[in-house]
Amino acid sequence: MGKFEHNRTCLYVAIYLYYKNMLTIEKFSGDIKVEKCACVVVTYFPDSSCLEHLNYLTKLCQRVVVVDNTPGEKQVSFPATRNLTVLRLGENRGLAFALNKGIRTAGAYGLENLFLLDQDSVVPEDYFSNMLRFKANTDLRYRNCAMYVPNFWDRNSHTFARFPVLTPFTIRHWTCENMRAVRTNEVLIAITSGTLITYSMYKKLGPLRDEYFIDFLDNEYCLRAGKMGLKIAVNCDVTLNHSIGKRTRHSLMGLPIKPNYHSPLRRYYIARNGLRTAIDYFAYYPSYSALIVIRLIHEIVSILIYEDKKLKKIHAFICGIYHGLINRMGKRQLEWSNSCNRDGGPQD
Repeated sequence: MGKFEHNRTCLYVAIYLYYKNMLTIEKFSGDIKVEKCACVVVTYFPDSSCLEHLNYLTKLCQRVVVVDNTPGEKQVSFPATRNLTVLRLGENRGLAFALNKGIRTAGAYGLENLFLLDQDSVVPEDYFSNMLRFKANTDLRYRNCAMYVPNFWDRNSHTFARFPVLTPFTIRHWTCENMRAVRTNEVLIAITSGTLITYSMYKKLGPLRDEYFIDFLDNEYCLRAGKMGLKIAVNCDVTLNHSIGKRTRHSLMGLPIKPNYHSPLRRYYIARNGLRTAIDYFAYYPSYSALIVIRLIHEIVSILIYEDKKLKKIHAFICGIYHGLINRMGKRQLEWSNSCNRDGGPQD
């Protein structure tokens, strides 16, 4: 066989393999059934719009598992729908505990594809089918993907997601616009709401850390996955409508400031858990420590310039820093005082 014939044969083989792969992707994607998924939603004093959205979700997923953190005397009635499972905890056990319980319950139904949603997140009708199709196509390219996440729109600050992309010594933030330009969709950290994770991967990674209670449990889980060499893939073709606190957008000397107006108690958890996560993963991602320092400075500036209850929030923040340093974790029953002892600290 001459050189020309050999090259032409190689070209034909390459074209054949390309189109065979494309047909495989299309066939694989087309075989996905949207009902083969579960949605885990954690609620806390859900309002009427939340209940209406839960009813809407039951039409899109085979099973919706609601874990209600609302105290017993203030619980509400949920829609009486066949595929809606409600787990009432009777008290606020925290986001991590509730998610773990919901995920295990969904897994017990034999469902592998699990979506995690906050009660205030709103999904479009084709959200689950698009995310499942994205997962199928992503898995054809590489098998070490831990989570599949959407882009999100913060309806309070009117901004799209900015995903941290870290190496051990560098920090960057990418939007979906950046990702399209550089032809990648891999990030290191994403928020919990909207995440698609398989039950098998959840068992491999282990449960979310109950002792975090709330805040930064998504950061810790993503860093845990990264430490194990696993990827997080962003589907930039799907956008989740989400809100982070009561966030507004400001500019201070040309720098963007986005105060969240969280309560003193939430400021405590943010400071404590952020610092604790940075300490625990410093050996693997030292650049994450710099990211946390920037985040905590941003919190202080937001409190001092834009928010109310300044003294209580700063005091709570200091208590959180102290407890993060000494690794005092778990739920805090904290009241306003002048110390950061076990029972002292911020109040909602």
